[in-house]
Amino acid sequence: MLHAIVFVCALLLVGVWLRQQVAWFRLGLIPASLIAGFLGLAVIQWFRWNERDTMEPIASALGPWPSTLIAVVFAAMLLGKSDKDSSSTNRHLVRDVMQQGLMVWIIVLGQTVVGLWVTWLWVGPQFDLPSSAGMLIETGFAGGHGTAAAMGDVFKHASIGWDEGLDLGVMMATGGLVYGLVSGIVWIQLAVRLGWIQVESSTEDSTTDTPKTENVSKEPRPKTQSEPASLGRARIDGSVIDPLLLQIIWLALAMGIGVAMQSGVGWVAEAFGTDSAVQAADLPPTELNTPELSAAETGEPTDAGESQLRSRLTLASIVGSFPLFIYTLFGGLIVRLLLRAIGQVRLIDETTIHRISGTSMDLLVVAAVATLNLAAVASLWVPLAILFVAGSIWSTFCLLFLSRKILPAEKWFPLGLINFGMSTGTTATGFVLLRVVDPDLKSGAAENYALAAPLSAPFVGGGMITVAMPLVVLSRVSIVWPALLLATLLVVLIVLGIRSRRSR
Repeated sequence: MLHAIVFVCALLLVGVWLRQQVAWFRLGLIPASLIAGFLGLAVIQWFRWNERDTMEPIASALGPWPSTLIAVVFAAMLLGKSDKDSSSTNRHLVRDVMQQGLMVWIIVLGQTVVGLWVTWLWVGPQFDLPSSAGMLIETGFAGGHGTAAAMGDVFKHASIGWDEGLDLGVMMATGGLVYGLVSGIVWIQLAVRLGWIQVESSTEDSTTDTPKTENVSKEPRPKTQSEPASLGRARIDGSVIDPLLLQIIWLALAMGIGVAMQSGVGWVAEAFGTDSAVQAADLPPTELNTPELSAAETGEPTDAGESQLRSRLTLASIVGSFPLFIYTLFGGLIVRLLLRAIGQVRLIDETTIHRISGTSMDLLVVAAVATLNLAAVASLWVPLAILFVAGSIWSTFCLLFLSRKILPAEKWFPLGLINFGMSTGTTATGFVLLRVVDPDLKSGAAENYALAAPLSAPFVGGGMITVAMPLVVLSRVSIVWPALLLATLLVVLIVLGIRSRRSR
């Protein structure tokens, strides 16, 4: 483990240096953690190709990192959520926010629908992939590297048994990030030429050329270069305990509660499963499956098969299948609620919690990319490419067509750019693209996006529904039904979105 830590730190230092020295990395806003991850992947693969086992202990130590670090990231989400909330009585603002929230649901739900249909009709039967492969587009595009790591645990669950899902998800997230940044600039050029956005003379150069990312990053801090921003605020006297350690303790408590909840739910699931098995054994044959009628005569599975299906559809089985990071999410909320109940919520420094979460995410990206199973990716590159192209087409269609029909008329393209960045990589990508066309953030798109985020973020694009789909639905029923039902729901949401725009 010590060697793995030193290895990752060395990779990150080289990644930071390359990020600063290579213009392509700066213009593409490629994070240093992603650069470090690919460097680590190259080093590990070089040793393997030369049949040397020097890096194998380090690679083995890095293997569990994504599962643990994603649990830390989820624990920080609700623990570090500020109690401040802003509300507005502006009628138009409320309508704009609702339309934006609906648009995000359409984009992400559409990625799931496209993935399910492509998997159902093409890549699933041809390449013998599980139904959960249909979630790869949403996992990599709307979710990103963090969701890919989280969904890797989901795909590996016994009910799915798809170990390659983690590697394909990480590759999908990497491809989506690059595609979002590169194509986003192209769509901005197209928007200027078609008159979709009005370009001010002072920002015309930055709008018609590639974005000057270095100027953007340095703009907010010309007056504070001598005083770098601190990690956060000290919430307790340093003579009592180090303020940073206190925030780590809150996260550790959230993690501990999450582990306890997972163990408790697992115990309950096991108890219910045992009781169900006993009850099933006590039932007369006619209540399970009549032995006189064989599977060939009835067209139904044998009683053993029915028993397996019935046990997997129990509430205990479904709840017990969720990975650790779901429980640490609620663990963070519980810690915050307990501190609020005793009047000590001020001891949580949201800024520091977010910084620790960001550190975990960087380490997660390095570990996940460096330990990619290239054999799995190489063997499945064709279905991965098909899903990638399908997801890219859908995200582009949402930006260039649906956004014009659903989002507020005066800001549809700036707001659509944020959604496009979010749906192909990260929200940060969307804001980078937004700064090209709206450098002073005067359009109101950023405000609408932020206010609408709670309507979708906890549920889709790496939220609860994303995680639940493979475990609760796709591993238990035929892909046909969720593909048809979600496609119908998607059409309904699109119609509602277009009508809400026309009714203004």
